[in-house]
Amino acid sequence: MKQFTTFALFYIFFSLSSQAAFAQDFSSIDNDLQTLESLINDTLTNTQEQQKLLEDLKKNLDESGILIANYANTIQEQEKLLANLREQLNEMYETYKKQSQLSARYAQSSKFWRTFTLVAIPVTAVISGGLVWALVK
Repeated sequence: MKQFTTFALFYIFFSLSSQAAFAQDFSSIDNDLQTLESLINDTLTNTQEQQKLLEDLKKNLDESGILIANYANTIQEQEKLLANLREQLNEMYETYKKQSQLSARYAQSSKFWRTFTLVAIPVTAVISGGLVWALVK
């Protein structure tokens, strides 16, 4: 009977202690589940924030792409304008070169005619005077 009493007491103690252990296990599981739920919520919030940041970054990259394309177009237009300016400068140089050559020819021609005129007028006057004197005599 003593063994039966000991066994009964041991059984009751084991039943009570196992329920307490199970209750303690359930409360730690509940705490773990709450922590896990909190981590999942934080992860979802972070994921949403990162998604928003990624969308903003994509938007900024698209805007930057548009700006770069506009700058490229502007640079191409400026290169075309510079090429046209170069052509105009070359044409102006050719015109100046021709005008310089014509000016040099004119200067030579002008010098010739000036010298000729300075010599021809007195010679013509002398010849005319000589003819008039010869005719009068």
